[in-house]
Amino acid sequence: MVKAKSTGFALPAVLGILALTSLACAAVWRMQWVHQQLLNVQSHLIRNQQIGDGVLPLVVQDIVGSATMPDGQTNLRHFAGTDAQTHAFFPNTPSERDKLQTRLGTSMCQAGICAPKTLTELNADQWQNLVDQSQPVDSASLPIKAVSAFYWVEVWLNNSALGFSSSPLPPSPFIYRITVLVRETPTTGPLTPSRPQPNSVVIQAVWSRATQTALSGKWHSWKSLS
Repeated sequence: MVKAKSTGFALPAVLGILALTSLACAAVWRMQWVHQQLLNVQSHLIRNQQIGDGVLPLVVQDIVGSATMPDGQTNLRHFAGTDAQTHAFFPNTPSERDKLQTRLGTSMCQAGICAPKTLTELNADQWQNLVDQSQPVDSASLPIKAVSAFYWVEVWLNNSALGFSSSPLPPSPFIYRITVLVRETPTTGPLTPSRPQPNSVVIQAVWSRATQTALSGKWHSWKSLS
């Protein structure tokens, strides 16, 4: 009689132990899965940041470009044009920067060229909201097709406005603050506030030309806004 009672309690005990073991295994598996996802996100962010660093030299090439295209056509990104024209361009003189500000009107930038009147520190989300005012990077210049990149160039007069020096940094008249956005291309469906762009990176660097016409220059700072 006692033996039968003992056997009756053994089966539920074994089942309970098996259930607890299954729950523990499931918890361990879930922790491993979460850890793997976090590693994937971190690796993608590091990769996208490296891609952003690689975009910076492309932006410099844009800044120092010629007013004439290789085919002889006018490069509007380096040609102010007439007062009747409305395109954004990289100014060569302070007066041309004033013209650029007039053309931009209430917009901060156009085609990635900006001439703010006051220094504003935007965060990563705010820059992403200005993507329609950015300059997209040609996909052929990116190492992988799973990402897209955009940039903005703020053209500042070469003075102490950005805090690099108490006096102008001769002889270039401008300092350029470059902001680069790298984000993964969504595989399906449009982006919405409830479905934001995954693994996006925003970096910002400041550069100035060695001289007014030099093709080389100096980097002053770099930081991540993401």
